[in-house]
Amino acid sequence: MTTARLGLFGGTFNPPHIAHLAVAEAMGEALGLDRVLWMPAATSPFKQGDPASVAPEHRLAMVELAVRDNPRFEASDLEIRRAGVSYTVDTVEALRAARPSQALVLLLGGDSLAGFTRWHRWEALLAQVTLGVYRRPGDGLSEDLRELPASVRAKVTTVAALRLDVSSTQLRKRVSEARTIRYMVPEALRKYIDKHGLYKNRAQA
Repeated sequence: MTTARLGLFGGTFNPPHIAHLAVAEAMGEALGLDRVLWMPAATSPFKQGDPASVAPEHRLAMVELAVRDNPRFEASDLEIRRAGVSYTVDTVEALRAARPSQALVLLLGGDSLAGFTRWHRWEALLAQVTLGVYRRPGDGLSEDLRELPASVRAKVTTVAALRLDVSSTQLRKRVSEARTIRYMVPEALRKYIDKHGLYKNRAQA
């Protein structure tokens, strides 16, 4: 019996956009993932007190809209239900208890991998996952890998992800300036942002 492979794709998703979707699809295909679990953080340990972040409930709703048409993708409210600072190791331990037979693959970018040994309880996290790392041209990942412990390098599989020049910061700024974000996010998500007036306050840009 083949072990199901579950990709864990975390972030603030503030908002999610087409580049997130393209990366998750490329990683799912390249790594043979049965499911990609999108996990919006309640509070990212790297973005505590960020005035640009909208309520977790809005970010979860936007993720649900973004992934609903892809049968491989699934939105998870695990970190939002847990509340507080979202440490990946806590999430993985909860998933391991709930889905003991599945192989967990943590999806992250090369910039996140470079700082992996500064993550909360990173060794406990590494013991329970493999690492799928999406890389972009000129990202310096090869040099970063050489500086990481051998235990980390042994768990890494790199994937060249499609590069799309779209970012959540850029989208928040465009909305605050009353500029279009059509085709940069799924249409249902664009309508949700407009309906709820998200990012129109410049403090959120």
